Amino acid sequence: MNQPRRYFKELRFRQLRALVMLARKGTFSAVAEAFQISVPSVWQQIRALEDEFGTAMVRQSGKSIVLTEQGELLVQLAQPLVDSFDHIRELFAEKNRRLPRRITVATTASLLLHELQAPLAILRERHPDIELTFIDRPSTIARRHLENGDADVAIIGQIGEKPSPQLAVTQLTAYPFVLVCPEGHPLIKARSVKLADLIKHPLVMPGEGSNSRRHAQQVFEAAGLWQKARLALTASTLHIVAGYVRVGFGIGVTSVSPMILKEAARRHPSYRGIVFRDLSRLFGREEVVIAHRHTKIELPHHRTFREIVLGSLRSG
Repeated sequence: MNQPRRYFKELRFRQLRALVMLARKGTFSAVAEAFQISVPSVWQQIRALEDEFGTAMVRQSGKSIVLTEQGELLVQLAQPLVDSFDHIRELFAEKNRRLPRRITVATTASLLLHELQAPLAILRERHPDIELTFIDRPSTIARRHLENGDADVAIIGQIGEKPSPQLAVTQLTAYPFVLVCPEGHPLIKARSVKLADLIKHPLVMPGEGSNSRRHAQQVFEAAGLWQKARLALTASTLHIVAGYVRVGFGIGVTSVSPMILKEAARRHPSYRGIVFRDLSRLFGREEVVIAHRHTKIELPHHRTFREIVLGSLRSG
């Protein structure tokens, strides 16, 4: 005998959507604000999921709410469904030519100034109707914007990050770590450079929110040298790092776009009086990737944008 349908207890899409949003936002109040519903309503949706599956999906950790192992598994399974469903209206509107084609891209200032200029020019020429909005942030924050659903695509640097199951990631290029010195500095003429040689000089470093700063500091810490380092200045861009190195504040250690290194080799005015020396042997390279969330339905203009960026940077 068939069991009657449980209309009020059966699994519903809005419950899965609430759990996926909770994984992104981290609090019930943030989910309630995103959906414009009450916090108790969010609780009810999560509790309904737990009743349906017979297991806890969330737990309290201090003042925070975290997913259980079962909750993380369900989010991983539900994420493509939720993202696909959320895109259906946009996909229909695009096919029906009812809405402008928009893309929000989270990326860094360096990539906007250098690597992305060529592909964006191609996009503007071939698809002038596509509207672009950029979120200019350090890579770690730009990645968070993508994971939280605030951006459609992220073009970012990463060093040793564990791939997120909710993101599809493709490598574009790589930024080598370099030493930034004024001309005539003894480290430029040295036969080889060691970590211990670097910390003998004041350091001009990228800001704490950047991959370059985090990774360089980790390398120094692993060698037991960071406590001996003298941090003279932190800066948000390479232009600022180079400017203060030029006037004698110290030496810089950071990842640098290959396009900048080519400009410097051609004696570009921005880098006069500055010399770059490769430190990849000590610090490695920062991979630059393009990432988007896994979905079963990808909007055609999102795919067009990614393909133009991939084609331009991989052939460049």
